Amino acid sequence: MKLYIRCTSCKKELTLKSSANTRPDLQMEKGAAEFQVNCMHCGKLFKAHVNDLRAESNVSVTLYSLLATVIIMVVLWFFLGIISTIFFIIPLLVWYAQKQAAKAFNSYLIRRR
Repeated sequence: MKLYIRCTSCKKELTLKSSANTRPDLQMEKGAAEFQVNCMHCGKLFKAHVNDLRAESNVSVTLYSLLATVIIMVVLWFFLGIISTIFFIIPLLVWYAQKQAAKAFNSYLIRRR
């Protein structure tokens, strides 16, 4: 899951690196509901609230799982035959989990004070 925020001055999207899956986790990671963000495009330092962030599913995780699944399917094809194609469900499950995590993050908001 990738976290995005829009810069207040240049209006470009910035990606935040975080391992938080929910807004309360992000708030605990940053130490407060509001934190400082430095724009990489215009260089402005601005204050952002946890609710200003948006989450999207990470496409690279899905692609890596697809690549790993194809390799596993090719190897297992020699031992199991057509049954090895059942492993194709793995990238679908990873994609669905990413989608649900982003939806859960975006639907829950922290109360502003």
